[in-house]
Amino acid sequence: MESFDIDPEALGESYRKLQAQYHPDRVSGLDDTARLQALQTSSIINQAFDTLKSPLKRAAYMLSLKGLDPDKYQQSLMSEDLLIQQMHWREQLEEAAQDENLNALDNLKKTAQTELQDCLAEFKTQLNEEELDKAKALYHKLQFINKILQEINRAEEKILDY
Repeated sequence: MESFDIDPEALGESYRKLQAQYHPDRVSGLDDTARLQALQTSSIINQAFDTLKSPLKRAAYMLSLKGLDPDKYQQSLMSEDLLIQQMHWREQLEEAAQDENLNALDNLKKTAQTELQDCLAEFKTQLNEEELDKAKALYHKLQFINKILQEINRAEEKILDY
């Protein structure tokens, strides 16, 4: 049965075992067909690991397993509260970046990270309860939060001159 929850340690261990078993270097002395097969298998393992370790990618995958296209956006699923939150956070980010205020960026980051964890928990609940429209709306909220966190990190790096 599919589950949104994963054990990161078990995932990493399974990934390492599969990569050790199917790594292209293990078949370097074999024919082209065997090397190509190993390369393709290794690529699939890498993609699966990348998908499963990322909560956002895992959420998209879980929605696709339920027959929904996570990339198909429906404006009707966006709540007014989320739109207001987006505007508010973007204003805070712009102001903090312009003022080079690392404390304000850090506070915004903490707020967004807390919201991300809450949203992931709610996504999991809605997915388990087969409330797929609600789960998809939460997925779009997760996308926004993930994007704002990336923008905060870029603003911090710019201020710190990384």
